[in-house]
Amino acid sequence: MVFNKFTHLARPSLSKTFVHGYAQSVVAATQSTGPFPPLGKHQSHKSGRPSTSQLHTPFSTASNAAAATGKASYPSTGSTQHSDGGLVAYYDAWQKLEQHGGELTEWRQFQFPKLIEARAPPKVQGGKGTEQDITSRAKEPVDHGSLDRAYSTSAIDEIKNAQDVEEAAAVAKVDEAIATVIDDIKQRSVAQDATPSITTPTRQQMTQVTTEPSASPTTESLDARAEASTPSTPLTDATAATSIEDLDSHAFSQHLSKLQDALAYKEIPPAFESMLARGVKPTAQAYNALLASAIHLPMGKHQVIPKVLDIYSDMLRRKVSPDSAFCSTLIQTLSRRALDVADMKEDMENRRKRFNGINETGSFLFASNEAEYGILAEDDALSNAMTLFGTATSTLKTCPFPTETYNLLILACARHHRVDDMVEIYHHLESQHVKPVATIFPAMIVAFAKDGDLSSAVECYNEYRILAIADDSGKFAILGRNDSDVYAALIRAYALCGKADGGKRFYSRVIDSFATDTEERRQQLEQIKDTVQVEAFVQDRLDFRDFAAALAIAEGNQMTPHAREQAFSKICSAAADNADIELANKAYEHLPWDSMARPAASLAIFALHVREKQLEAASEHWAELTSRTIPDASLVEPTVSFAIGLIRNSQVDKASVLLRETFARIRNSEPAACSSADVADQMDESIEVIAKLLVESRTPTSAISSLNFLWAMVENGGLISSIAEQMLASLAPEDIASLGWQDMIFALQVEAGLIGSETVLRDASHISRFAHLLDLAINPSVALDEKTLGLVETAMNQLSERTDLVDKWQKYKQSLLQPTHHSFTPLPGPPVRPSTTLVANYDPYAATTDYRGSAIIIEELENHRNSLGLSEALIRFRNIRRGGRHPRYIAYARLITAASKEGRINLTHDILGMARRDMPFLPAYPVIQQGWSSILDAMVGACLIAGRRSLAEQFHQELLDMGSTLTANTYGLYITTLKESTKTFDEATEAVKIFHRAITEGVLPSSFLYNALIGKLGKARRIDDCLRYFQEMRASGIHPTSVTYGTIVNALCRVSEERFAEELFDEMESMPNYKPRPAPYNSLMQYFLMTKRDSKKVLAYYDRMQVMKIQPTMHTYKLLIDTHATLEPVNLAAAEGVLDTIRASGLRPEAVHYASLIHAKGCALHDMAGARQVFDEVLASGEVKPQACLYQALFESMVANHCVAATEEVLDSMSANRVEMTPYIANTLIHGWALEHQIAKSKAIYDSVGMEKREPSTYESMTRAFLTAQDRKGALAIVHEMLSRGYPSAVSSKVLELLGHGMSRAGNVILSELIA
Repeated sequence: MVFNKFTHLARPSLSKTFVHGYAQSVVAATQSTGPFPPLGKHQSHKSGRPSTSQLHTPFSTASNAAAATGKASYPSTGSTQHSDGGLVAYYDAWQKLEQHGGELTEWRQFQFPKLIEARAPPKVQGGKGTEQDITSRAKEPVDHGSLDRAYSTSAIDEIKNAQDVEEAAAVAKVDEAIATVIDDIKQRSVAQDATPSITTPTRQQMTQVTTEPSASPTTESLDARAEASTPSTPLTDATAATSIEDLDSHAFSQHLSKLQDALAYKEIPPAFESMLARGVKPTAQAYNALLASAIHLPMGKHQVIPKVLDIYSDMLRRKVSPDSAFCSTLIQTLSRRALDVADMKEDMENRRKRFNGINETGSFLFASNEAEYGILAEDDALSNAMTLFGTATSTLKTCPFPTETYNLLILACARHHRVDDMVEIYHHLESQHVKPVATIFPAMIVAFAKDGDLSSAVECYNEYRILAIADDSGKFAILGRNDSDVYAALIRAYALCGKADGGKRFYSRVIDSFATDTEERRQQLEQIKDTVQVEAFVQDRLDFRDFAAALAIAEGNQMTPHAREQAFSKICSAAADNADIELANKAYEHLPWDSMARPAASLAIFALHVREKQLEAASEHWAELTSRTIPDASLVEPTVSFAIGLIRNSQVDKASVLLRETFARIRNSEPAACSSADVADQMDESIEVIAKLLVESRTPTSAISSLNFLWAMVENGGLISSIAEQMLASLAPEDIASLGWQDMIFALQVEAGLIGSETVLRDASHISRFAHLLDLAINPSVALDEKTLGLVETAMNQLSERTDLVDKWQKYKQSLLQPTHHSFTPLPGPPVRPSTTLVANYDPYAATTDYRGSAIIIEELENHRNSLGLSEALIRFRNIRRGGRHPRYIAYARLITAASKEGRINLTHDILGMARRDMPFLPAYPVIQQGWSSILDAMVGACLIAGRRSLAEQFHQELLDMGSTLTANTYGLYITTLKESTKTFDEATEAVKIFHRAITEGVLPSSFLYNALIGKLGKARRIDDCLRYFQEMRASGIHPTSVTYGTIVNALCRVSEERFAEELFDEMESMPNYKPRPAPYNSLMQYFLMTKRDSKKVLAYYDRMQVMKIQPTMHTYKLLIDTHATLEPVNLAAAEGVLDTIRASGLRPEAVHYASLIHAKGCALHDMAGARQVFDEVLASGEVKPQACLYQALFESMVANHCVAATEEVLDSMSANRVEMTPYIANTLIHGWALEHQIAKSKAIYDSVGMEKREPSTYESMTRAFLTAQDRKGALAIVHEMLSRGYPSAVSSKVLELLGHGMSRAGNVILSELIA
């Protein structure tokens, strides 16, 4: 491809320098930095005008260079670069004369330029002996490869300086001498070709010649230069020196390639340097290795591109043709840079919108951001990549680039809206028969749409469709299928082109195409729906700033939780960035607390509140941001923005604390990243912005604020003198007196440093302040540290005229050298440490604690254990804080617990954030540690109750880092919430692990912890472990409660230990501290109902409940209905009368009670019509909502009465009423269809229950169905899946027995049968 000849950089230097980024046109590589050697020092440029490679970018061809200069190429048989630069002036003059048709009237002498480090020429005296000296030197043995025009040029130069009168004659003599030398070299070259063993130079000689100062290092061989100088006598190609050079070049290239393969990138630049030092010409293979090292060696993000372009420029100057591998790597690097630039520009646009400058809206907060944005706007990485792509495709004969190269280049072109280039690259990809990557198609479709070309977007989709169909048929046609993103891109393209209805029709056709009811197709359809809703429909409305419509789409469509969170986060951020606070808050309310998308939305709303000067609302989001996310460099701008808002609201002290603490957290969380100059400079610039605002707004600063700003600068790496002067200027004598010892010494250090550096030497106020600080600091009883002594000593050297200060300082130093005998008087401050007892009982926040208000809050929460009590307590809590005080630690913990029980998880985090602001954790005080232990313990419990187990682990770890641990009851919550929070189905084993972890951390077990553990063990039928921990509980002196007895009785009933269960039940009732509870009675009633089928026993325990005046629960009433309706003697009237009993007690019957009646009529009495009548009446009355238990009872009745075919109609009704399929309904239907010998429908019901929802009974039902159909292989597959779920052996053994395997060999037998 031929490029525009005016696109090169035709000037020797750049007028503009950059702090970040790189020069936008490629120049010589002589100024390279970093781990690479400066490549330019190994190049030889002839004297005179710069060579073409010096004047042009590496993207210019030789023809372009010649055309740009406006002159013909220099005549030579070899390369044009071998002409003598010393005779260029003569050649130009002759050429002009020929062009204008003039005649030479007089001789004109042109100056011959010198080369750096040229060899000293022979001395000429009086113009004599010049020819003889040069001729004699020419007759000396000359090494092949050592001749350089610099020798002749320097000689001519000296002759001109010595004899101005005989210039013409001297030049002629020198030319004759040069010709003689060249002829001599030619003769020697011929002789060397004939007898190579005599004249072949050694490697040491070659190295010496190459590195000799007088020789201009070059990668060209001497034969080539001699041939270029004397075209009339061509030399033989196969010389010994050339052969050795080729061998060396090959050896170096192999070595560099091995280093690249071994990923030893640090060793590649020195090896490449060594190759150049030996005078060996690099190969394309060597440059490939050097390019790889430039990309992979660690350096600044702005340094990679200029480095790789320097390498490419050097490669072209040495006339080494890049191969396809080099071009591909360079194009990929430039394309990635182009994509990064697009991302950075978009991010900076968002930051400019959110965090305005201090003086004007729409400007960047930091001046460095403004400069960086300008550099990014001028970035031409993509232009360079396209230029290189065109050069490579037109130069290389076979140029099939890797797929990744096409992928990155097309994505970059699409991102930068270069549609024509994008199409050209794709056509080349097709012509080379390269398989495309699916990710390019969504980008291309959107790029066409933004260009208004809907037909091309549709054509692009059709291209993808053809490839996808081929891929489905088994032909390898595309990499990485991405159907959902392609569908979303095309639908968005319709909307961008003003044809949204067409996109909706297309979406409907896509949905209809997924009619096949298989699990895989359902999952694929679900993914497509999520992507289209978020990336097409919602994004389309956001593009047009119709946030209300976007919110309606997100609320009205069924999406997976992750997709909904992404949609609401996008809507919230976009609305907040466009100042629509009401809609942003609506979207924000839909985001769960532990959502990964919540912090981004919270940041956008926080920035909006700051811009609107709503600092109280901003504080709430700030507390969430700092507690939820790990602080990093991205938090610098929000911090400064918030600090600016606080300062404008006259809260300078709070702003200074905020700035210092946040910067410290950023440094602690990312020490490696913050050690870089970029982050440190950004923090320094932040302080400069704050200082500028303080000056412009004339806001007074207190001593604490000034010291905080100074500390922030020092902690960041150093002081900024101008800001340090500004902050110290606000320190009056009374302010200094209020400082603590450490802050006062720090102020003295800063002031002494400024005076010692002569920054404020003539400022009388600084000298007076220094004198005052020195008077307070120099005390014979307290010795200053070495750093302070050194700074003060330096300052004193500058204040020699202040004899009073100098004398006082000298006396203080002498007092340090002499032993003192006076009594020691302790000073207030850090040097005096309080006793251990005082520290243990001291609370630095006691002065601001409202103890009476805390007692009222706790009383409200205890007396009203509902939302009303919480609301009253919160009102009292906010009133206390408005008065500038705060409650006790335990009050915060109780509020968090109460909020979690009401399901208000967001409120718990708000309370925690306020606690962090009111009483920051200080590890030096045990009282604070104990108080914060109770707060974090409550937070762990709140997260567990809300099902946020991962967040609970984070707070748990924070508690451990404080040196504390959880309470036993919170560990009990870990156990009781296992089922809702983990995929591990062996809950009993997990419960035991949690119990032992608590013991390991030194927790004293409580009855609640033991109850939770025994309950999980009982559900797993591990009765021996239940009894062991029950006895351990008693032995530890922990009295079992009614809950404990109820738990152990329930466990015994599960394993049919009725005798032992009744004994423990009687023991429970006889205990003096017995608190009657219905759970133990329900357990025994259920046992005698379901297992023993003894109605008398059931009713007997119900009567005992009545005697103990225990209010029956809804479960108790259900057991009564089942007893009357299913156990002999059947009394259906009594069963229906239980419903009247429920209503008489002031309650309303629930769905489970009606389900018991339906089951009794359908299954026990086989009255299918009566069962269906009850079902229909319940749904028609609207007294209870349609629930799964009602449908389950009806399905069981239908299966029991052989009405399985009619279940399909009921199943459709269940879906219409949005009642989800449960494992127990599935069990019934699987069994029913198996009885009808329709195993396919049984399997369809089984598949409709997701794997995560399947219970052991589900696996048992499906296994029985397969065995009924004589399909043992299918049964084995079901059992294999069950074993992979990790159920306890007591649970899985029942299913394994169906296959006739014992537990000891079940796993191996099943696996072997599956393999067979």
